[in-house]
Amino acid sequence: MPIPLEEAKGKVFYGWFDNHLAYISSSIKFLNEKGLDGKQFWNDADIYHFIGKDIVYHHYLFLPAMRIGIKKEYKLPDYIPTRGHLMLQSKKISKSRNWYIGLKDFLVLYPADYLRFYLTLITPYSQDDLNFDWDEFAARINSELIGNIGNFVNRALGFTHKILLGTVPSSSNLDSADKDAQDKITQLTRELTPLMEENSLDKALKKILEFSANFNQYFQKKEPWKSGNDNENCIFLSVNAVRSMAIALFPFLPESSQRIWSQLNMNGNVSAQHWSSISEIAIKAGHKIGEASPLFKKVEMVDIETYKSRLGK
Repeated sequence: MPIPLEEAKGKVFYGWFDNHLAYISSSIKFLNEKGLDGKQFWNDADIYHFIGKDIVYHHYLFLPAMRIGIKKEYKLPDYIPTRGHLMLQSKKISKSRNWYIGLKDFLVLYPADYLRFYLTLITPYSQDDLNFDWDEFAARINSELIGNIGNFVNRALGFTHKILLGTVPSSSNLDSADKDAQDKITQLTRELTPLMEENSLDKALKKILEFSANFNQYFQKKEPWKSGNDNENCIFLSVNAVRSMAIALFPFLPESSQRIWSQLNMNGNVSAQHWSSISEIAIKAGHKIGEASPLFKKVEMVDIETYKSRLGK
């Protein structure tokens, strides 16, 4: 677009000029329509701009210049996490060469949470390029999302239904394994918060995976399915750990988190829960959980081979 100034004759505004201002105007419009003071909300909020490394100049130089030009009426972004490019099977994505995966096509094949999970895990807090690999995608979904998170949630809630008809038992006389499990719940917020604040989202998600793996081991060690075992502490703490995971996972897996929340038979939406409540032992004895069912479906390798064969054709 030509710049309408005599001293700038022959010069034009780059397309990104308007885009930067649209970050503000579209947000203000949305917030005002929700009955909020959009300008105040913007200026009081922490502003994050997640960008690719190819547009560093635009966000670090052009955008601040425009904000300063309107006398800082709207605050500058507080954080600009900058990431590398996304490759596909170690090659540059190209629609003309059919070396790409359409998002709409992907969502016909798998839930959006599968993509959120995998991309978060492989995206480091750096400008290094990352690579979407179909085989690795299948392996990480099957082993980490399903085999770790899905397995623990299903065994904890399913066992509560099977043995106690869905009623959470009381807890008392914790042994060393129980105390360690309880400490993992009460410390989870403290461990996750700095990782989230510094935008190390891959590390935060891996911390949740570690938390789930620890509870899988705890459940296995306590063997609550064995006749005569004192299983009440294990079930009580495991159900509360599932609740903690539902809230902690919401920024990464919003749809799956809500399904976990519903299976716990908790009121309202998981999105309304305060972050600090992750470390509360909030589910009390006598609470009746909902029906437990598998959260995820396995990714079949025969399907992955089919998707790989379509690339470049």
